[in-house]
Amino acid sequence: MRDQPVPGRAQRPADAAGILRALIVISRRGVADARIANLSLSMTDQSILGYIVDHPGSRSVDIAQAFRLNRSTVSRQLAELMQLGVVREATDAAGRGRPLELTDPGWAAYDEAIGVLQGVVDEHLDGWTDAEVARFAHDLQRFNRDAPQGAAGNAPQGTEGKKEQQ
Repeated sequence: MRDQPVPGRAQRPADAAGILRALIVISRRGVADARIANLSLSMTDQSILGYIVDHPGSRSVDIAQAFRLNRSTVSRQLAELMQLGVVREATDAAGRGRPLELTDPGWAAYDEAIGVLQGVVDEHLDGWTDAEVARFAHDLQRFNRDAPQGAAGNAPQGTEGKKEQQ
């Protein structure tokens, strides 16, 4: 009932609130689906691997900026991924902040996670027309592309660890 338009008020705020709630549910389901699938990497780890795959040559500072985290937080996470042997710094680059790349085990873990999560998405889209799927993909890409750019480290103090563990 709360999502019903109020006479004299625009529908946009209610629609925007509905989008927020849907995104929260999608995020929670993704985390739950990954846990149920018993994937080898956390959602945070998968997000970092996905960023490296989608942005070849990226560095830790790029990840920090994209995820709006402190560089130290990303460095800590990357150190763990390097210790697991799924991410490495490119060997042909010099200097600090070398480009990152996935190792063979990193690609295997990434492919495993994407396969499971893609299956979940495909299941949700069952019954949708190709045009509906194309429009939804377009709108989500636009939503992400047009997101306001914040400075790295904008998260309030003490909240980053909580976000990463979810």
